[in-house]
Amino acid sequence: MFSIKAKTTWAKTSWCAGMVIAGLLAAAAAMHSQSTDSSLGPSQSLWVGAEYSNLHAGFPNGSDLRLSGIGGFANYNWNHSLGVEGHVRFLNFNSWNGETEQNYLAGPRYTFLHSNKWRPFAAFQVGLTRIQYPFSMGSGTMFAMAPASGLEYRLSHKWAVRASYEYQFLHNSPNFSNEPAFGIKPNGFHAGVSYRLF
Repeated sequence: MFSIKAKTTWAKTSWCAGMVIAGLLAAAAAMHSQSTDSSLGPSQSLWVGAEYSNLHAGFPNGSDLRLSGIGGFANYNWNHSLGVEGHVRFLNFNSWNGETEQNYLAGPRYTFLHSNKWRPFAAFQVGLTRIQYPFSMGSGTMFAMAPASGLEYRLSHKWAVRASYEYQFLHNSPNFSNEPAFGIKPNGFHAGVSYRLF
């Protein structure tokens, strides 16, 4: 019924996602490689966590379909305000006729308030989003820009919980033959728990 223009292959997507994750880990390792604890400073930290996501899929255009799934994230904080964060998500639940989505995103994060417990934050991430379309129509891999905001609550020095809302802009969204082009804009909520490695 529809034909999808050729997209980046899954092998290239996996390679790019691996490079993003490897880059984040290398940057964190390089920053942590200064041998003394005093070189890190009291405000530098590395957190890793897991999250549950529920997003409005944005495809089919105009539908109310929501996809959900699990993922992981890491954020490195240079100080109380500035940091970098990366996400990997697999939205495979509540699928409609085989539709799924995966996210591989990373970017800067800013925390607005230095508090012992509450940490409101905003982030702007870029990366790749891969969508498997319903009815075996094909798949597409697109460049994504994803602004987000959220609130983190520190349970202790080592544990935190968080909730956020994210809006994704997918460039090069699919164009279907004999149909007008439209941009897919997945958006929704994430809730997670994280642990401080240092």
